Amino acid sequence: MLTVLSAVNGIDDLVRQLFNSFDAPIRILPAQGKVFHVDSLELEKIASYEGISSVCMVMEDDVIVGYEDRKSVATLRGVSEEIREIAPVDSIMMAGEFLLEEDGFPYAVIGWGIRSELLVPFFNDERPPLQLFAPIRGKKIGQHKENAFNRENILVSGVYSVNAELDVKYIIVPYHFAVEIFDREPGEVSALELGMKPGYNLQDLDDALQTIVGDSFLVETREEKNALIYKTNRSEKWAAYSIMLFILIIAAFNIMASLTMLVIEKKKDIFILRGMGLREEEVRRIFVLEGVLINFVGASLGLVFGLILCLAQKHFGLVKLQGSIVPYYPVEVQFSDALIIFSSIMFIGIISSTLLVRYLIRRHARA
Repeated sequence: MLTVLSAVNGIDDLVRQLFNSFDAPIRILPAQGKVFHVDSLELEKIASYEGISSVCMVMEDDVIVGYEDRKSVATLRGVSEEIREIAPVDSIMMAGEFLLEEDGFPYAVIGWGIRSELLVPFFNDERPPLQLFAPIRGKKIGQHKENAFNRENILVSGVYSVNAELDVKYIIVPYHFAVEIFDREPGEVSALELGMKPGYNLQDLDDALQTIVGDSFLVETREEKNALIYKTNRSEKWAAYSIMLFILIIAAFNIMASLTMLVIEKKKDIFILRGMGLREEEVRRIFVLEGVLINFVGASLGLVFGLILCLAQKHFGLVKLQGSIVPYYPVEVQFSDALIIFSSIMFIGIISSTLLVRYLIRRHARA
């Protein structure tokens, strides 16, 4: 049980690390519409607010992306250079580098899923070009066809990987490039992403910023943005615990069978003890304590072996992962899990031993 729950913890921790490398701790969105102008809120007050380290401007919208004769739909995510101060984006790179602009030329960082879907042959010494088609606002595709799109070519500087959903969704480009291709005005953004200084409470900043920006804007934390994924991970952990607990209950029948055989074998000894004046409750307590002792020893040894296995996996990587963003299967041991497992085993052991011994003593060992 400890190994399984630690493996689930490892996956959850890895997911959080990956999202922390892609998403800002907190962001500001328009309550209505898709974009807003930064002049519509007190940007200087927000940027200088206690606990805020940096502000990144973001412009997002859907585009058609093509490579040679292959095309797909993706979300173009334009970000300003402050993104490096907000999230450790270099940690999610699978190939190339996180380069958005060099010598005045814009570059794109694409997801691993987009690269695989378009069969982009990316190598460290090659930067293949992509074709981007952004719909022009107010023009219907059916009437204007090709003239309904702004078209731009851009070189790929790197490939990132977070998860299957994001890898096939986002293309990251400079903010000003996204503003131009979407025909927006400078200063218009889809969101403002904010970096947080260490030592500050995220929820307190959320509440304070919501008061500053008012009802026209929404302040959303990283946890709120990815709430479904985090809830799913927690549900998977409790589902794994429930399954393992069911297996544990079945395994408890082995202990019950051992106690049954022990009571039957010691039937004559029980009669002797009863004849010497030992009460039925005291006889019952002897066998109950033996059952509890068996559970205690089994739980302790199981937790020790499980802890050794998890530590060996964490430090030596016994189970490898080929072609993954991490070289070996992640595990994370939590003291609360060990406490819950030990408590569950002892609870099941005490209940089953007490009920079984009470029944056996009454049936087989009454004078």
